[in-house]
Amino acid sequence: MDKLKKCFFFLTLLTLAIVAFYPIWSEVAVTLLFIFGIIAGYANGLPKITKQKSVLPLLMLAFFVIVAFSLIVSSNKADGIDNLHTYIPFVALPVLAMLHQNNLSDNKIQLLKVLSGGIMAASAICLVLAVWRSFYLIDGHVVFNPYIGYRNQFVYTYLSVFQYTNTFAMMTVFVVAAMIWALMFRDVKQHKWMIYTAIGLSILMIFLLSSRTNVYALFAVLYYSVVIFYIRFKKLIHSLLLLVGVTGLFWVFQTCNYRVMNLSQTVTSYITEEDVTMDNGYVIKHPEKIENVNIRFQMWETGFKIAKRYWLQGCGIGDFKNMLHTEYGQDGIQEAYEKGYDQHNQYLETLGTTGILGFLMLLAIMGYALYQSWRHRNYLLFCSLLTLALNMLLESMFNRYSGSLFFVLSLLLASAIGGETQKDADANVDKNAVTE
Repeated sequence: MDKLKKCFFFLTLLTLAIVAFYPIWSEVAVTLLFIFGIIAGYANGLPKITKQKSVLPLLMLAFFVIVAFSLIVSSNKADGIDNLHTYIPFVALPVLAMLHQNNLSDNKIQLLKVLSGGIMAASAICLVLAVWRSFYLIDGHVVFNPYIGYRNQFVYTYLSVFQYTNTFAMMTVFVVAAMIWALMFRDVKQHKWMIYTAIGLSILMIFLLSSRTNVYALFAVLYYSVVIFYIRFKKLIHSLLLLVGVTGLFWVFQTCNYRVMNLSQTVTSYITEEDVTMDNGYVIKHPEKIENVNIRFQMWETGFKIAKRYWLQGCGIGDFKNMLHTEYGQDGIQEAYEKGYDQHNQYLETLGTTGILGFLMLLAIMGYALYQSWRHRNYLLFCSLLTLALNMLLESMFNRYSGSLFFVLSLLLASAIGGETQKDADANVDKNAVTE
């Protein structure tokens, strides 16, 4: 049994290390992890669900049950079962977390290090491959493509190891939060440069991946971190300098990142109903539906009609996407209809798919995580929740296995980190430091 537990822990570390890579690797790893975890955890007996640490995993399990139950009202069972597989992390990881609560608590720092290290390794591979693929041989001369960023899509966005840009950008925001947490709540005496490098690399990757949702999630985390820094250390001058630095970085993103710049101009046009001339001379005319900012408002309106029609029981996990696609065509949203866009809003998709019960259960998961972060002053949990909440507003995260996996994993791991109050942090200065 001891060997089995060691094997389970090794698989856990391996799974965390490859979370950022091609999602099918994670699916296989989580499946093996679940099998070994059940067998290895059997010696501990059934989990004590009365423990406070079991509340969040139980809420996640309840959410999965509701989603699975929506198959009953779904007329397309085949698509429903296929879609349900992306929700597997909502049952696998909570069960493992309850079976191995002590193991999770004792090794939470090591687990965080491996997860962050995997994401950093993926970032490094992405940068190396992208730079390599940016060199071209023209007329016998080596030429480097100078457009680093979104203007020509570069090659960061479509590297196969990441598959979905937004999810990977969200992971890098999590790394920024985790590394700042290490700096503020751990007395990191050695290898500080590694943490600064991780933060810098993550910020660079978010810029290059050009996920606008996570650009703003990043700065929400950074500004929140400045506030926490001042509250914790009471250093006014240092806090003001950090505030100026973060604001300067935000200006760089706002003026140098093509998609962020495009977004701000498009939203200004939408709100003021005025024509806006882009840098390339193109004139945005309201009420023309251009870019994917304004089209999302239309898509949300369509999704809300379905959610309103099926608010009680939902239309079922097998029918929502097909129904949404049909409604796009009827509402004349040509681009969304032709390209088969999803809802781009997890809240609306959950309400339309599972009805009010599933929607409330999703809010309960996030509400309890928010309560935990407030009660225990859990900085990392709050930042994780903030990042996930913003991504769920603008993306249908659970349509992808990688999105569901990171949702469950980041909340469970950040919750296990626990509240780092001043007293707790001082008592654990030299224990389990992130960089040790």
